Amino acid sequence: MGSTFEAACVLCLNMNLIVMWMKNVRSSQKNFFLSVVTMQTILMVAFTAIQVQGQYRHPAPRGMVVIERDTVQIGSKSGRADEKPTFPFIIRPFLLDVAPVTVKDFRKFVQFTRYTTDAERIGKSYVFNTEKNKWDTIAGAYWLYPLGRDGRSAQYDAPVTHISWNDAKAYAVWIGKRLPTEFEYESVAKKASKLKLKDVNQKLWHWCNDWYRFYGEQDYYTKRINDRKTLRGGQFMHSKAPYRPSQRLSALPYTSTSIFGFRCAKDLQ
Repeated sequence: MGSTFEAACVLCLNMNLIVMWMKNVRSSQKNFFLSVVTMQTILMVAFTAIQVQGQYRHPAPRGMVVIERDTVQIGSKSGRADEKPTFPFIIRPFLLDVAPVTVKDFRKFVQFTRYTTDAERIGKSYVFNTEKNKWDTIAGAYWLYPLGRDGRSAQYDAPVTHISWNDAKAYAVWIGKRLPTEFEYESVAKKASKLKLKDVNQKLWHWCNDWYRFYGEQDYYTKRINDRKTLRGGQFMHSKAPYRPSQRLSALPYTSTSIFGFRCAKDLQ
C-alpha cells in the first residue's frame, strides 16, 4: 500500500514539473524531457506492480497454504433455506491452516496460558450416539477426554474437538491468527482437493468468525447483536442427504460437541 501511494505521489509531482517546464522550453527539449520522464514513470509503476504482486508469491508459513483471490458463488439453489439465495462474493487472498488444530497444538496453548475451556467450566459436553441416533450429554467430556474423564484420552495428532467458539477464538488470538469467515471456508470447501487441505469436508464442523443469520436478511453485511455463531464443513448427523460445501450450522458461542473443531486463518500482509 505504501509503495503504491509513493509511486502515485511521484507521478503527480513529475506531471506538475512537466507542465511548468513546458511553458519555458523549446520543442526539441520538450521531447527529450518527456521521453526521460515517461521512461522513469513506466519503470516506477512496473516496479510497484511487481512489489504488490510479489507479496502474494511469498512461501506460505509452515502448515498453512495461500488461498488466492477468487470469486465464489455462495450458497446452493438446491440447499436448505439458510443456503439461499445464491450470490457471487469476492474472496481476498488469505492464509489458511492445511489441517485442523490438533490436540497437541491445543495442549500447548493450555499449558502456556492455563486456559479453561467452556466444556470444562460447564462440566459437560455432547457426543453423538450413532446407535440411538441422538446426542448424549456426557459429564466431564472435554478436549483431552472426549468421552469423559473415565474414558481414554484424545490422540495427540487428532483434530481437537469439544471446542466452543470462545475456545477457538482464544487460541487463534494467542497464536497470532484468526478464525476464517464462513465465505472463506465455503470457497476452499468447494475446491479442497486442488488445495490439498485435510479434513475440510464432512468430518468436522469448523467454527467460523461470523454470527449466524440468513442471507436474505437486509443487515447481513452489517454488524448487529446475534446469539449464534456459524460452523462449516461438517455433515448433519440426523440426515442422510448428500454433503454440500454450502451447508451451514449454528450454535451458541459456548457450545461444544464431539464434532466441533476449528482451523485458523491469517490475513496476507
